[in-house]
Amino acid sequence: MILSRRQVLAGVASLAATPVCASDAPPSAASLAQPVAQPRTISGLDITDEAGAPVLAEAWRGRWVILNLWAPWCLPCRREMPSIENLSRQLDPERFAVVPLAFEWRGPIWVNKFYREVGITDLPVYLGDGENVDAVLGLSNLPTTAIVNPQGQHVFTVAGEARWDDSETLAWLRAL
Repeated sequence: MILSRRQVLAGVASLAATPVCASDAPPSAASLAQPVAQPRTISGLDITDEAGAPVLAEAWRGRWVILNLWAPWCLPCRREMPSIENLSRQLDPERFAVVPLAFEWRGPIWVNKFYREVGITDLPVYLGDGENVDAVLGLSNLPTTAIVNPQGQHVFTVAGEARWDDSETLAWLRAL
């Protein structure tokens, strides 16, 4: 559940280098999506629920997974989460799983605190380990979202803050 100092510093450095958009709205997730050159399986991810019980990635097999890597202390992540929740409400749960994977060394109480602060009621609390995610998927910056196919392979990456509930992104995801 703990990001290494290197990963936190890398994430902060990447945020400092991120250009600011002229408008207040972040770009559409569909416009930021990049295909993964060599898809990797997510089966080795260490994920726990808010009670600390392990969650197996196989639980989502057969569905497209929007695996959002975020943290309550990450400002772009905080801004992005309401659109992630809106996305989860608009997608068919038989075809899609929206999985917000938080990196919070203080525990799930802080994820729940953030959810209460911004009125998020429909997203689960999942916690991840930064070193594990980096080893399994090669991802270490926040926010980043891995789009995982029904076979459990990471096939697209959306790096940085994005808008997830816009018509372009919804159409792109539904066409997968």
